[in-house]
Amino acid sequence: MNEWVALLAACIVAYAAYAARLTRACQRALRPRASHGEQPTVSVIVCIKDDAGHWPAWWAAMKGQQWPIGTEVIAIDDGSTDELPALLTRAAQEKIPFAFAHHRMDGTSPGKRDALRFGVGQATGEWLLLTDVDCLPAGPAWATEMTNGWLDDVAAVLGVSWPQDQASATWLARLQALDAMYITRSYVGWAERGKPYMGVGRNLAIRRSAFPDFDPAPKTASGDDDMVIQSLASSPNASIAVAAHRAAQMDAAMPSTWSDWLAQKRRHWSTAPHYKAADQRRLALPRLLRVLSLVAAVLAVVVHNSLWITGGLLGCIWLSELLNFRSITKAYQAPDSWRNRGGLLPFWSAWSAWVALSLMWKRQDKRKW
Repeated sequence: MNEWVALLAACIVAYAAYAARLTRACQRALRPRASHGEQPTVSVIVCIKDDAGHWPAWWAAMKGQQWPIGTEVIAIDDGSTDELPALLTRAAQEKIPFAFAHHRMDGTSPGKRDALRFGVGQATGEWLLLTDVDCLPAGPAWATEMTNGWLDDVAAVLGVSWPQDQASATWLARLQALDAMYITRSYVGWAERGKPYMGVGRNLAIRRSAFPDFDPAPKTASGDDDMVIQSLASSPNASIAVAAHRAAQMDAAMPSTWSDWLAQKRRHWSTAPHYKAADQRRLALPRLLRVLSLVAAVLAVVVHNSLWITGGLLGCIWLSELLNFRSITKAYQAPDSWRNRGGLLPFWSAWSAWVALSLMWKRQDKRKW
């Protein structure tokens, strides 16, 4: 076996082992847990800007929840210019099984940091439950599943959010589903292994007494929630748990065009450089192994004409990811149609590499945060 084929084989074995460990950790995160204490009070915080189109469905879903006693929902209108203010005023006049308050903010800095900070300051619940208006809970007990029964040292609970299932899947929808599975496997797996580094703001619970101040954290185009988790992960007296089962999940609307998804990914990826160095190294490892595998494969074919061996080895990494993602979609009760989308990893890798490169030559306009 020539040196390039040997390097390719070594990279594939290392990558497969890395992926398998995270997959097993994701499956462990689903094990049953014992409930401790009484149901705490909950403050749901949603920051909204020019998204009146999603409000009716979200509001209907909130009214259909099995809310714990003492729940409050706080909506922060972050300078909307559509009909959202009227919808919020109308919602406040309804008879609902929870307390509801809405606030208007104008002239805030790009991103949702100012709105989120204000919402936290208004909250009175023991737990802060963060979500977005373009998300719908998977079940009626979402708030309880995310906040009930955790030990006192648990400062935050990371939830899972899938893209909303589409009846007619497009290539964009398929890759978005794969992207969501890949991200979930990463942050849930590392949190289960004791190395939490991020959470999704679409589904995140934080104990109010543990919520850190935003001031020391850098301002980013996205990822204020990640910065909160980064801060909590550095605290020696706080632990971060995971609620990954289906009843605790959120289903999110995703961008409908390639350009919108590219803009979203650019915002999200602008956060990673602000992670701790150890987290950046762990996240860079699979990308490095994929790049080395590709380079070694090309050189093995060009230099030694090892086409069949190289093709077989690359097929192994494709099959490994296919099986890994099939097991995750089954365990997490993602739509059955997603079972084989792990096989799209080569396309997703090319897309994500292009997004990463585009960040180097095109600075994100802060006005579009």
